[in-house]
Amino acid sequence: MYLALSWTVEAKLDLKDRKILFELDKDSRAGLGEIARKVRLSKEVVFHRINRLVSEKVILKFHTVPASYRFGLMAYKVYLRLGNISRRDYGRLINYLKGNDAIFWIGVCKGRWDMMFGIWAKTIEEFFIIHDQVLDKFSKYIHDKELSISRENLQYNRRWFYHDTLNPVEFNFGETQGRIALDEKNQRILDIMADSSRVKLVDIAEQLGVSPKVVAYRIREMEKREIIKGYKVLLNPSRMGFCTCKAFVFFKNIDREKKKHFIEYCKRLPNLINIVITFAPWDMELMFETKTYEEYFGIMDGVKEKFNDIIKIYDSVLISSEPKQRFLSKE
Repeated sequence: MYLALSWTVEAKLDLKDRKILFELDKDSRAGLGEIARKVRLSKEVVFHRINRLVSEKVILKFHTVPASYRFGLMAYKVYLRLGNISRRDYGRLINYLKGNDAIFWIGVCKGRWDMMFGIWAKTIEEFFIIHDQVLDKFSKYIHDKELSISRENLQYNRRWFYHDTLNPVEFNFGETQGRIALDEKNQRILDIMADSSRVKLVDIAEQLGVSPKVVAYRIREMEKREIIKGYKVLLNPSRMGFCTCKAFVFFKNIDREKKKHFIEYCKRLPNLINIVITFAPWDMELMFETKTYEEYFGIMDGVKEKFNDIIKIYDSVLISSEPKQRFLSKE
């Protein structure tokens, strides 16, 4: 299968670059002055380094993470095993998925699955409308498929940038959070910030026809109410010499306390960046960024050995690229 974005030349990153990336990964909306103080550089140097990291495609996007579950949305994911598909038709499939506003994530991979994509939907009927549209158009290339519903999504900052030993920064959102209604202006602010978390207040204000102070107040209120969960960066791991791997974990003899203990252990693994609790044939997904595929297997085999009383098996994929990632549905 075609791996869009196969291994590229590793960018040359010094310690200051990694520290800047570390800070942006915790809060991609952090001001230049705040980052400059933490990495002990001038604001001007930080500004130019960030621009260089963007131009060299180490940073692909600065994005806002809203609490989409609180808007009545559920995250459904579809996993495809493909065959007899030409490079041209493979590109058509990716472009078709990228063009659908309800699809918030695409992963191009190798292993158990060849492609995965996520769909925001308020009802199972709404999900199947989009699901059926994809299958109707590309069914002749689909040899196998599976569906999962994401019950809870836990995201962690990248501590491998320079062996950080502090507690991980966690973005936690899922089905346990209460529903909330958005007014039109907050909806528009989130829509603008979804793909550009570092957008200036004055630019948002101009689009909304209000003052920058009003925009700043609304953003602060959404942060306090946890409508905005945080701000992240979409990075290109291959430009940093890393690969992205996902494990699909099948449990046995599991209960709430054992699961909690398992999550507490896994989230402190420095290469772990994401945990998804799912309703699927598997029970949990773990995403890692490691130097090699072998390093990933070493980590997961160690996890399986430590928790052999609750882990039945695990499957894996290597994710070569994420052509689309957007945490907010365009309604």
